[in-house]
Amino acid sequence: MTEPNGLPGPGQQPTTSATATVLGRIFLLDNPRYTPRVPPFLAADRSGLVLCGRGSHTKADVIARHSSSLLLIDPAAYLDQAATAAEPFALPESDGTLFGSDLGAVFDGQRQRHAAAAITPSRYVQAGDSAAFKALVRQAQKIERDDVIVAVPVALPWLTQKQYLPQLIAGLQRIAHPKAVMFGAQKNPFDVAAATANFRRLLAETTNVGLWRADVPAAFDCLAHGGAFAAIGAGGSLRHLIPADEKPDADNPMAHTPAVLLPSMLRYVRGRIIAEKYANTPAPRCDCVVCDGASLDRFDSLNGDVRAEAHAHNAAVWTGWLSDLLDHATDAERQQWWRGFCKAAVDSHKQENTRVRQSDAFKPSPALKKLANLPLPGEPSGS
Repeated sequence: MTEPNGLPGPGQQPTTSATATVLGRIFLLDNPRYTPRVPPFLAADRSGLVLCGRGSHTKADVIARHSSSLLLIDPAAYLDQAATAAEPFALPESDGTLFGSDLGAVFDGQRQRHAAAAITPSRYVQAGDSAAFKALVRQAQKIERDDVIVAVPVALPWLTQKQYLPQLIAGLQRIAHPKAVMFGAQKNPFDVAAATANFRRLLAETTNVGLWRADVPAAFDCLAHGGAFAAIGAGGSLRHLIPADEKPDADNPMAHTPAVLLPSMLRYVRGRIIAEKYANTPAPRCDCVVCDGASLDRFDSLNGDVRAEAHAHNAAVWTGWLSDLLDHATDAERQQWWRGFCKAAVDSHKQENTRVRQSDAFKPSPALKKLANLPLPGEPSGS
């Protein structure tokens, strides 16, 4: 693969391979409508900002004038377009130009707006649509430039069902570029019983794979178990991928109070629920750079500024944990630390229930319990 000639221009990000750009980073993925600037607390060497969806090009251009932080632009075609064998990528009207030329223009458009690498406009691959998945792999293999991340948005059964997982792994093995994998489901995909173990297997059998549109537990587990990178959504709609042909089970998320990360329990809880659970007991205080010791029951509001502060708190908390994860010298040490962190979070649920005098106030999610108990590589099953 080669670097694109003439890119980037003056004032843009330096041209480096996408592999080097994303390696060892956990990105914050956000909607350009709610992103006036790069959060100052994002770690320059271990994070970055991804603008996702409509308006991202324009906002990236504005943000880049005031920040040198690493920026990416995700076209997010997978949100409302399903892949087919003929069209795995969403491209502008071609007017008779060749497929490769159109895709190159998409990449150049992102790079010219200061993106440090380009992301493919991949469409959503539905469960069992092998023809569409193979087409995505073939077209990704044809990309010769090395500043490209291949988005791989697939339905959850590709990860959880035995008849699909080997094909998913084999396809990822054939793509040399960094691969941003995401799994479509109505709820947290990693709450499904087989998801975490199967994703760890996928990471062990592939290279240059990252997890996209993740929450904190899934993203950190990815980096702890061999993943190259991850991206955590600022809000709930950006932390999970709803299948392109489905509508969310819940109402408009903007009609709800924001989901707030409770650090000790490693879980997201809506602001209104936090206020209710702590009505008779002091709520936890947070020492992240956004909260500076403030109480976490202050997010019981539909106000846009309150929502923005909740999202900033969430990102500031996990940013503060990056060094704890990434400073471990070996994979084994990283995995041991992370499992211990998850076990402490599970225990914290019991402790907090005792403190608020409500036996079932907080219950650890199936995904978190898996992270706390699954055996690590080399350990016998059931350790």
